[in-house]
Amino acid sequence: MPAELTDKQKVALERFKKLKVGALFMRQGTGKTRVALELVNYNKPDYLLYIAPVSTIENARAEIEKWGCCCPYDIIGYETIASSNEKYVKLHDKVEKLKKDGKKMFIIADESIFIKNGKSKRTYRAKELRKYFDYALILNGTPLTRNEWDLFNQMDFLSNKILNMNYREFIKMFFVEHEHNVQRYHTFYEPNRPALVKLCSPYVYEADLDFEKEEHIYMRWVTCSQTAYREAKERVLTAYGDYSIDSLLTLFSELQRIAANMPAKNEAVAEYITGRQCVCFCNYRDEIKQIQKLCECYVITGKTTLKKRKEIIKKFREDGNRPLLIMLGCGSFGLNLQFCNEIVYSSINFDYAKMEQSQYRIKRMGQESDISYRYILADTGINRMMLKNLDKKESLLDIIKKLIEESAEKEV
Repeated sequence: MPAELTDKQKVALERFKKLKVGALFMRQGTGKTRVALELVNYNKPDYLLYIAPVSTIENARAEIEKWGCCCPYDIIGYETIASSNEKYVKLHDKVEKLKKDGKKMFIIADESIFIKNGKSKRTYRAKELRKYFDYALILNGTPLTRNEWDLFNQMDFLSNKILNMNYREFIKMFFVEHEHNVQRYHTFYEPNRPALVKLCSPYVYEADLDFEKEEHIYMRWVTCSQTAYREAKERVLTAYGDYSIDSLLTLFSELQRIAANMPAKNEAVAEYITGRQCVCFCNYRDEIKQIQKLCECYVITGKTTLKKRKEIIKKFREDGNRPLLIMLGCGSFGLNLQFCNEIVYSSINFDYAKMEQSQYRIKRMGQESDISYRYILADTGINRMMLKNLDKKESLLDIIKKLIEESAEKEV
């Protein structure tokens, strides 16, 4: 007997029963996949296409098997759509034929942030497939207005009638162009936010997670040798001694890498996580290698196959006394680790969405324990800048734009 829908799931279901397209912007752990499948079964299509990041396909398949699907379905990864011409053409021909045969079809784009880039092959091909479907849903854990730049292609995937404008018109209406040192960039025009929300909101349902357990945050700053850090800073500043986007990106990336790989910090991380069932997020393979040498642990990186990841997570769950080291990018989407109640950050990232996604690996509906996030970081300027940036929910590009604007004002 399937579990009863939560109140938020019921509201979302009733709202989208009246529509052929919709966006479920529900936080991780709120059960948005369940709502999507309920909508599929309510509309009784002849075929379902489920698109998701490759790393989450097994989770999606498990959800479909758990809640049931009234029709034949295919699951395919965004990466596969982009990289395999053969599989894309085969799928395209299949849905084209189904359409010609008068079949009613439903398409779901999970983690729709993957189709935010209009220039990418996966976005183009996902939109081409979408043209043959009667019903469309996008699923994402990010609120509607978290990143306005990402909205166009997600809404356009659902229907070009929602925004009723092309990409250039979208940029012209909702963004302001700036120029500095022959470089151009755009910032969102805040006074037009209500207009953007008004266009999108009829097709969007947002829901946060009602998390009933307590959350605890702990900080530990590790004093490290500043020699390598200072040398890298001077080297990059000498090579790119201007306030351009490229030079600042290079500087921040290099300082971030050095801070993450400082031996004293990694020794402190290894000492803490030894013998604990916790998830330890890292940004770099060298960082993982250092920690791995100092403690017994499970490891998942971008090179770990999906089959192997499944085996590692199973062992991690059953062990109970050994940590899991995982690259931040690998563990940010679709990974359910609610049997664990502690995350340790050996390094952090400028990407607020990625950091937030990582927390929802253990912060989920059904978590039985209080949870904690423990930061063990090298005491460097770049780490303090990143934490400040994350607290303000700003992107790296936001910080760089401010620095460029400050530089421009000084020149005047």
